[in-house]
Amino acid sequence: MQQEWEDELEESKKNKLHDLFGITYENQKLYFIRKALMKMVDTCPMCGIQPPSQLDHQSPRSDFKTMSVSRLNLVPVCGVCNNKKRDKDPHGFVHPYYDHSIKDVPFFVITIHSNPRTHRMSWKFSINEAVISDKALADKINKQVGVVKLYRRLYRETNGMLSDLLSGIDDITEDILNFLLQKEYKTHLKRRGPNDWHTVFVKALNDSPIFTIEEAKVYAKTIKPINGGVNA
Repeated sequence: MQQEWEDELEESKKNKLHDLFGITYENQKLYFIRKALMKMVDTCPMCGIQPPSQLDHQSPRSDFKTMSVSRLNLVPVCGVCNNKKRDKDPHGFVHPYYDHSIKDVPFFVITIHSNPRTHRMSWKFSINEAVISDKALADKINKQVGVVKLYRRLYRETNGMLSDLLSGIDDITEDILNFLLQKEYKTHLKRRGPNDWHTVFVKALNDSPIFTIEEAKVYAKTIKPINGGVNA
């Protein structure tokens, strides 16, 4: 986005372009833009947790009125990420359409920890900046992660994922555990790529010598029913 583009049009025309976004909603004339973009994305590209429910202007609509309904400037995201990003500097965020240099670079890391006495686990999220050749891009990733509070949100999601994986297994063995982890890893890698949290978490569990059958058994015993077992 170049500010010069904005300066080429008179203010009245820029305002008309700015206001077009209001008719991208359902039953409005430009709804086809929103519908097409939403159809392309299963989960929010900023968090990978929730399905997209809103269109974020990568470069703020208030500053770039001419790009109000440009598909290149509209990113389907979840409401949580969109509310946290708001009108912050777009140069501090990864653009899911253009920043492809890191697509196949496994930079997202989850490290598994366990208490050797109780076998109770925890894990830590981080970005391996050493594998990202572009320092500016690495800074963007770290900033974006902080703005959307990704690590705090992911701890809950990864707990839920592991609970789903282990629940219902009465006589879990090392072979069963390894089979489940390898199967889950291959599935998520194919569907979501190397940096999605599902893929990274299962890989961390599979590769870690710390996550053994003892940790799995202890964790399985502590799984709590969702909503206390009440379907509200």
